Amino acid sequence: MEPQTRRDDDLRDLLLERRREAESRYRRELERQQSGEAAGDSEGVHGWKASREGGADVALLQSLDQTVRQINVALARLGTGQYGLCAKCGEALPLERLRALPFATLCVPCQSESESRPGSRRG
Repeated sequence: MEPQTRRDDDLRDLLLERRREAESRYRRELERQQSGEAAGDSEGVHGWKASREGGADVALLQSLDQTVRQINVALARLGTGQYGLCAKCGEALPLERLRALPFATLCVPCQSESESRPGSRRG
């Protein structure tokens, strides 16, 4: 097997595993919130909605949903041969970076440069 093909297979496996983890955590958290466990009472969803933590719980669900979306985009990029390449300079992202942040689109130097500019967004 060619090194690039093996790397792509390893990256696909990593992305799929991370997506499974995020989806599973999303389902568990949603069930917890709907059961009322998140509110610490037996009022179910109504207690959760009234709880002070409700906003934080919603933010967690949104974050997990965003993670799944980013991983899906990364999988699509993998299919086109663009995954694992810096969107700015085109260099291959180190595997360590992709393991830490599977949906990274910038190498560390380009990310640092991007973050040092006013009004920048993370990549």
